[in-house]
Amino acid sequence: MQGEKNLPAKRHIAHSESLRQGYLKAMGIQTWFPRYQLTNAQLPRPFEGIAKDADTSPPAAIHQPSSDYSPTKPADILGQFIPATQPVEEPTPPSDTVKQPTTPASRFRLVIVSVSDDCLVVAEMPYTGLNQFSRFHQQLLSDILRALNLGNNSAPAIREFVWPMTDRRGLLSQLEQDDDAAADAVNVYLNTQHDLARRKTILLLGQAAARFVLNPQKKFEQLRGLQTHSGQHFAVTYSLNELMKQSVLKPEAWQDLAPLPRA
Repeated sequence: MQGEKNLPAKRHIAHSESLRQGYLKAMGIQTWFPRYQLTNAQLPRPFEGIAKDADTSPPAAIHQPSSDYSPTKPADILGQFIPATQPVEEPTPPSDTVKQPTTPASRFRLVIVSVSDDCLVVAEMPYTGLNQFSRFHQQLLSDILRALNLGNNSAPAIREFVWPMTDRRGLLSQLEQDDDAAADAVNVYLNTQHDLARRKTILLLGQAAARFVLNPQKKFEQLRGLQTHSGQHFAVTYSLNELMKQSVLKPEAWQDLAPLPRA
């Protein structure tokens, strides 16, 4: 009687193992890999009632279990044996076509103040924020111009130049935005919109103003002071923002600007 009670359990185990073996065979997976045969070892024998089902039953003919038990989901069975999917590596292009990493484009904002027919001011301002050229900046610039005897009673024309360009349509979409391109764009803008070539005195206030008007390859400290090119006088010093925040820079700024010829 005890043996008869255990018959359903044995059939259940044999059937589950048969189903598992059927899935493994359908996927072409071998669950064991013998390395060598031991001397005088007995030949391995299959589990009772499994070898016949595993060898003769094709994957498509695997019958569904009876409704008296819940089979293991195929996804659970497959997940135990299918290795994790490895990301497909893209082929490396030939060395001559590999693109070198590009330097991020410089970001700056310039305020251009046309003081008079002979004097132009290019001042670097914060790239972001509201009212970059506030009345405090205007007052400080007015004091500098008055000290250099370059002031004008009339209200100066004020314009802005922002880089990099955000609206790039048509041919502008092909424009590079590195430092050399930025210097070209600044000089084209100043010459076409503000007659840079005919100005005798140009004040460049701030690092971006100095580098992108004179030479983007040089450092700010190399450009500070008075420079003369083709009869034009370029005076380079700190930005208005730096002079407002650090009063200790004002004596150095005056040394940079004082050599300018007075009108």
